[in-house]
Amino acid sequence: MRHISVDWFRLFRYSLLFIAYSGIVMVLMLLYFSSSLEEAWRKGLMLTLEEVEITIELSLTLFIYISFPLLLFRFMYYFSKMLYRGRQENVPLMTYKTLFNPINFLLLPSLLNPEGLMYRRRCLLALLLMVLIYLVILFIT
Repeated sequence: MRHISVDWFRLFRYSLLFIAYSGIVMVLMLLYFSSSLEEAWRKGLMLTLEEVEITIELSLTLFIYISFPLLLFRFMYYFSKMLYRGRQENVPLMTYKTLFNPINFLLLPSLLNPEGLMYRRRCLLALLLMVLIYLVILFIT
């Protein structure tokens, strides 16, 4: 876990990007459910806090259902690269050092070469983001 660093400035930019995304979804929803542009403008000026919260929850749900499969694919891609390119030369795939479980390569960085450490970091980051997405889903429902 020493090789994982968090870039707070990047995370702040992503949260600002999500706020802009939520605003765009809200505008599109207003336009879709209104018969004219004037009606959408009137509805937009009369939005209550509850309607804004519902829009943010809907856009967050859409964001979650798009990003979860992408993170899962990212984890599988880098995990397979870590297993085939990131192991040290004398370490087989199924070994007693990992208790015959290839997922334990994530827990034992001493069995990986420098390229494998990079893939391990990317795998752990994808797993961390997937866990955070699950927590957000639990808090929404």
